[in-house]
Amino acid sequence: MLFSVYNRISELYAYCRSAYSQSFCLFFGPYIVFSEEGAQQGDPIGPLLSSNTIRPVLSSLEASLNLGYLDDVTLGGTINTVASDVAKIIDAGTEIGLSLNVSKCELIAHKDFQVNDALLQSFHRVELEDASSLGAPLFPGAALDTACDDRCEDLARAVDRLSAIGAQNALIFLMSSFSAPKVLHLLRCCPSAEHPSLGKFDGLLRHFIEQITNSNLSDTQWIQASLPVRDGGLEIRRVTSLALPTFVASAASTLSVQSDILADCASSDNNYLHSYLSTWSMQFGDVPEVLPTKQPFWDRHGVMVDKALVEATLDSPHLQVRPVMEFYAR
Repeated sequence: MLFSVYNRISELYAYCRSAYSQSFCLFFGPYIVFSEEGAQQGDPIGPLLSSNTIRPVLSSLEASLNLGYLDDVTLGGTINTVASDVAKIIDAGTEIGLSLNVSKCELIAHKDFQVNDALLQSFHRVELEDASSLGAPLFPGAALDTACDDRCEDLARAVDRLSAIGAQNALIFLMSSFSAPKVLHLLRCCPSAEHPSLGKFDGLLRHFIEQITNSNLSDTQWIQASLPVRDGGLEIRRVTSLALPTFVASAASTLSVQSDILADCASSDNNYLHSYLSTWSMQFGDVPEVLPTKQPFWDRHGVMVDKALVEATLDSPHLQVRPVMEFYAR
């Protein structure tokens, strides 16, 4: 690891050598454990050191799709090329103290795809519709269905436990951790705007808000509760309204990275992005020629539509200026 730093990022070598040239003493109760391999858990520079160490191995591979995130490597190409690259990873890894964990390796391919390489045959076979990467499904299908259902189950479990604490604290936890933030990674990575489980997730949110406020929310009141605080809401955002702007912003902000990753692949245009842009355009107007990369741009138009809908139901000046605090203090 230090040798790799010296060769490629020498300006950090003195610092890294002072930190890793000797063993660490880790204390656990009466026991002392000497840490002598790899970066320390929790070291902010640890991911850089690990990635820098395996970079020469990844750079030497021939697969047309070659993507690495720390120790998670994805290869795509012809069966012979991928098999050769996997063997190369095993050989190179042995020299630097890394081993391939075959039990966690996956082979993603069509059902009728034949594999003759013995090592690749030992990988867990995954169909395309079940494939995922870094916790996000790659395609609409069974994997996305499972991921969405899991988020709903997580929310239901959290709601059950949050019911045991004070309403104000429960609302804060729900807003900051257990509502939309719980599914943002999924929404950013997967084209899930029309997925039925998102409506189920919103239904769970609405039910819990009704528990906290001890009231039955009308559809308009639920829309108001889902608005940002600055627009008179509780900021318990409906994930059905976030799915499209979240995915579009994520896709737009990573276009250059996608191009780099897929540079050697026979890839087509991003059909999901184009479809979502068309949907957004029909609802809110022309799409800018240069796609904005910030989520608030794509989200704000929908927020203003919801806000106008709520304000249209307020038939007196008193109701129009009523603080949101009154909404959930009943």
